[in-house]
Amino acid sequence: MEFSIKNNQVVSLSLLKKEAATGNDILFALIDEGQRPWVELKLHNNELAVIQKSDDIIADDIFDLKLEEILLEIIETEQSGTDSYSEQNTLEPNPYDPDQIKVRSDKISITLISQMIDNGDIDLNPDFQRHLVWDQIQKSRLIESILLRIPLPMFYFAEDKEGKLSVVDGLQRISAIKEFMDNKFPLKNLQYLEESCRGKHYETKGDKQGIDTKYFRWFNLTTLSANIIDPSSPFKVKYDIFRRINTGGKPLNNQEIRNCLTGEGLRSVLKKMASLKEFKTATDNSIKPKRMDDQEVALRFLMFYEMKATKGNIASYSGYMDSSLDAFTEAHIKSKQIDFEQSVKRFAEAMKNAEYLFGKKYAFRKVTPKNTRPDAYKQLINKSLFVCASILLADYSHEKIKALNSRQALLSPLAKEVESNKQFFAYLSYGTNGKANFLYVYDTLAKLFSSVVKY
Repeated sequence: MEFSIKNNQVVSLSLLKKEAATGNDILFALIDEGQRPWVELKLHNNELAVIQKSDDIIADDIFDLKLEEILLEIIETEQSGTDSYSEQNTLEPNPYDPDQIKVRSDKISITLISQMIDNGDIDLNPDFQRHLVWDQIQKSRLIESILLRIPLPMFYFAEDKEGKLSVVDGLQRISAIKEFMDNKFPLKNLQYLEESCRGKHYETKGDKQGIDTKYFRWFNLTTLSANIIDPSSPFKVKYDIFRRINTGGKPLNNQEIRNCLTGEGLRSVLKKMASLKEFKTATDNSIKPKRMDDQEVALRFLMFYEMKATKGNIASYSGYMDSSLDAFTEAHIKSKQIDFEQSVKRFAEAMKNAEYLFGKKYAFRKVTPKNTRPDAYKQLINKSLFVCASILLADYSHEKIKALNSRQALLSPLAKEVESNKQFFAYLSYGTNGKANFLYVYDTLAKLFSSVVKY
C-alpha cells in the first residue's frame, strides 16, 4: 500500500504483525522493503490507533482512509486463522506474452445458457457458489432488469479445448438467472414491475404462478453479451482477467479464483482435505473455510509434496507463491480425484503427527517459550510453518511416531529455535513466500526434526 510522504513522493509499505502487547492488544507496523518501520499501530477492541508515525508521512484524509482499509484487512486476517501478514506476495515478472491473448466477443441467448448448464457445458461450480450468494431481492432486481430489457454488463467465460465454458465473471448473475428459470424463487421487492410481477415465478407449474406471457417471451429472447477467452490463450490469462474485472461484490482472493477455474478432480480433493478430521484437529479448527483459506493451504501441501516426491527436494520453488499455485492448478486441471489418493493419505498422516508432536494449540504456529503459557495470546497459523512441517512429517508413520516419541516432543525445541534463531524468526515473520526465506525455514525444520524426532 502506498502512502504520501513529503516532497510529493510516495512510499510502499507492508503490514507486519508484531508480538502481542498487554491484554488483548495487538501491535502492528507498516514497514518498507528494508523492514524500516514508518508507522506503529495498536489494535484494541477492533479499533486501530496510531502509536507512532514518521514525520515524513503526510497525515491527511487519505491516510485515515487507508488506516480504515488496514483495519478491515486485520479483522479479516484474524478471522481467517492464517498469518497472511507475513507473506508479502509479489507477482512473477512477465508471466505471459500479451500478444498471445485471444478473446472473442459473442452473444448467447438465455435459453441456451440454461441448456448448457443442464448439459454440463457451463460449469457453475456449486462449491464455489456457496461463498457468493445473492439474496432473493438482489436476484429479483436482476430479473426485473431483464424483463425491462435493460442490457446487462458483459459476461466473461473461459473455454477449454472441449468447448466447455467456465464462468470468469458473472457467476452470481448467471446463477440467479438459472435459479429463476428453474422456478426456485418468486419475484419480490421490485422497483418498476411490483404490481404485475410480484410473487410470480418463471413459469406456471402446480401452485406457482408464472410471469405474464409478454414478459415470458421477452425474457426468453434475451441475449447476453459475452467475452470468451480462447483455449489457445495462456492459462494465466484467465487468472489475470478475473483479478482485473471481477464484479461480484467483494473482490475474490486468489484461491477463490483458482477454485472457480480449476478442474473437478482437484477441486474435489481440496474440499476433501479441508474437511478431514485430522486437519481440523491439528489446526484446532483455526483455519476458516469462508474465503477458502483451508483449501489454499491444502493446495500448497499438494504442490510442495509433489515437488519433493518427484525431485527429492523443494529447491525448484520459484519464490512466487501465487504463480506457482496457478501453474500447479493448470498442470492438474484434468486430474481425477483418485490421482491424489496417496497425497491425501500422507496429508492426513502429517496432520496426526503434527498434532501429536506439537499439540493442537501450537502446531504450525510461530511460538516462543512465552507463547506456550496457558494465558498466552494464541498465534495464528503460519503458512510457511504449515507447509514445511507438514511435508516433512508426511512420510513418518504415525504409529511409529507415537511409539517412539512423547507428546509435544517438538514444541519446546521449536519454541526455543524461534526465540534464539533471529534469522529463523525473521523469515517466519516477513516475506515468507520468498524463495530464500521459504527454503531456510524448510532446512531449519528438517534439521530440528532429525535431531529431536526418534524414528
